[in-house]
Amino acid sequence: MLEPELNPPGAGAGGLLYLNGRLLRPEEGCIAVEDRGFLFGDGVYEALKILNGRCLWLDEHLERLGESCRAIGLEFPWGEHPLAEILPRLAEESGIQAGLLYLQVTRGVSPRDFDYAPGLEPTVMALIRPLAFPDESTFQRGISLHPWEDFRWARCDIKSLNLLPAVLGKRAAREQGCDEVLWVAADGTVREGGSSNAFAVIGGVLRTHPADNFILNGITRRSLLRLAGELELPHEVRAFTLGELEGAEEAFVASTTRDVMPVNSVGGRPVADGRPGPVSLQLVNRLRDEAALQAGLDSPQPFSRR
Repeated sequence: MLEPELNPPGAGAGGLLYLNGRLLRPEEGCIAVEDRGFLFGDGVYEALKILNGRCLWLDEHLERLGESCRAIGLEFPWGEHPLAEILPRLAEESGIQAGLLYLQVTRGVSPRDFDYAPGLEPTVMALIRPLAFPDESTFQRGISLHPWEDFRWARCDIKSLNLLPAVLGKRAAREQGCDEVLWVAADGTVREGGSSNAFAVIGGVLRTHPADNFILNGITRRSLLRLAGELELPHEVRAFTLGELEGAEEAFVASTTRDVMPVNSVGGRPVADGRPGPVSLQLVNRLRDEAALQAGLDSPQPFSRR
């Protein structure tokens, strides 16, 4: 649980850290050198958007955290760390109006061995930092994708700490002058981005890869599929190929930090006219309305096609 002192010196714009029941300045946090998260990447994480000092889609993120914990056999101590209460308080105490809350749980500390004894005490950490989210000019500009053959493990549905493939993929994308890596299977099937889900409008139908073991079922992805239904947009959960993506009427990626971000090119080839399409616009505006409602704000000015 949080200690009684909820306003450590330095809390505010620089960020705030929750670590194993204590509230600290980020630079005060220390992790044991034999923590299995540090040694093996033996843990899971979530990343939540903070808007107007509030955690957005909190229940959905905590539900997925539980799913990831169960998938790796990690028993989360919810009684000791009631995150549904702790995270909103952390966001409030930080004083950060717009930011990212990074939540990480590892299996705990033990002598370095691949096997582990049962009953380890998990390490629970939540770090909140300010973050600027994409504005309309960024949305209108869109992003470029660098397709790369997917060499990751076959349990991408677990939001694990093992992110070296994403590090390498994003670096490769940057070296090619692109904004994001796009993981593509050996048969040409598009899976997802390095830290985003991929969508495309093909033949007038919005499509995205099924939520199987080859992608992470993003919280924003789930919201967009629900919103597509509410807006009566033709859509289906069906994979598409790189060739289909390159010929799509429009395409975008979706994530907690990017919301809906149009794709202007893939591998150096323009997608349609390189501008946001009508489906992207409808979805981003509805998603931003929902975020504002959760944050207790008025609906923002809608984005428009330019």
